Amino acid sequence: MKNKITRKLILYFVSVLLLFSLMAGIVFSMLFARQSGYVYRTGLQQRATAIADTFSEYIRTGSILTENGRMPMHGPRMGSGGFGMYLRFVDDIAMSEVWIVDQAAQTVFVGSGKNQISYNELPKEAKEITGAVFEGGIAYYEDYGALFEVTAVTVGAPIYSGDGQVIAAVLLRTDAGGVGSAWVPGIQMLGISLTVALILSISIAVFVSKRFVRPLRSMESVTKKLTDGVYTAQTHIRQDDEVGSLAQNIDILAQRLDAASKESAALEQMRKDYISNISHELRTPVTVIRGSLEALHDGIVSEPGKAKEYHRQLLSESIHLERMVNDLLELSRLQNPDYAIEKTRLNLPDALKDAVRSLKFMAANKDVPIDCDYAVRDFAFMGDYGRLRQMFIAVLDNAIKFSDTGLAVFIKTWLHNGHYHVSVTDKGKGIKADDLPHVFERFYKTKNQDNNKGTGLGLSIAKQIADRHGIILTVTSSQEEGTVFTFIADEDI
Repeated sequence: MKNKITRKLILYFVSVLLLFSLMAGIVFSMLFARQSGYVYRTGLQQRATAIADTFSEYIRTGSILTENGRMPMHGPRMGSGGFGMYLRFVDDIAMSEVWIVDQAAQTVFVGSGKNQISYNELPKEAKEITGAVFEGGIAYYEDYGALFEVTAVTVGAPIYSGDGQVIAAVLLRTDAGGVGSAWVPGIQMLGISLTVALILSISIAVFVSKRFVRPLRSMESVTKKLTDGVYTAQTHIRQDDEVGSLAQNIDILAQRLDAASKESAALEQMRKDYISNISHELRTPVTVIRGSLEALHDGIVSEPGKAKEYHRQLLSESIHLERMVNDLLELSRLQNPDYAIEKTRLNLPDALKDAVRSLKFMAANKDVPIDCDYAVRDFAFMGDYGRLRQMFIAVLDNAIKFSDTGLAVFIKTWLHNGHYHVSVTDKGKGIKADDLPHVFERFYKTKNQDNNKGTGLGLSIAKQIADRHGIILTVTSSQEEGTVFTFIADEDI
């Protein structure tokens, strides 16, 4: 992965750089050609204008005599005054090819020691700009070769008579072929710069690829560990960019997978414990029932009194078994999130009072008084009346069961910050600190002779009912002062 990304980055950098260099070279060529043409054109224009102005000055001062508004291009007047001498040196002044064309465009004076030529012998570009010059303007023509290179420049300027009429044109032409050699150093500098830029770009590509690949390789390693089930793996990448954000999300994913894995393991262990507990709890009554039936069936028990005792034992164990099965079904339904509880508007203290009435007979048989302090008579609540009554009964039954004979169970209600509070207090032996966190777990029973007939499901069912109604159910206990179960409910407004 590292080499692939490095090669790709180098390819991208070099491609962009070459494309940029190509575009820069084309733009440079065009601008250089335009600038060189401008330089040559400006120089020729200045010289052509200077020559034309000199001729015009001669004409205005009378140094050159004209015939019918035309310049004397031949004859004795050509050598009169300083004009002849000026013509002899005009080629040196122009530093280029010079043509002086009269208005009729019949005779052309040629510099560089040449005499005269006809108009038709002029180069094509000279003919093209002559018309514009005789209209009183300065004209130019540029020849272009390969790569936008200017090869020649021709410039024309008008010569005026004393009355301001154009009577001739000065044409200058120079070869600009040397311009091509002038931009060779520029191309060389561009090539050197391109080479240096390529080296730098490759170096930068390698550096960037290493910086970019390192976190990617770390993330790749972590994802492989995640696929192998190692959910504690972390990238440990801290960058304030997209790569850092991706690494952070992978770390979060790993943490959530780790939590989900632990939760799954806990649920699996809970499932195994649940099955083990069910098997253990069902085995005892089933074993007792089977043993009693075998004894009766085989005739081992023949005395009527003894047989009646066995039948009483069978009835007791079957009732216990039925109660356990019903509690298991009840708890299973309550723990199912799809199981809907039908809630109606009710008065919560009524459910508590109903539960107390149901257990008074059992409490009286054990000589355990129930002392009630109903400070709150009305509290509107949305819930299932039967389930709420069952919840209170489970807690009250537990309190009565573990209370010593003659010691009362105290029930108290009060309002605090708009919440309905119910406390159920017994003065029994209390719950050990090690057992206290587990009192709401399924099949959890303290090692107490008063709890031999319990299923270990009553408080679990009460907790599930409380949770499904949004009621907070807590327990505190000490072996010196007893146990207190507290319900906290929100009012349905």
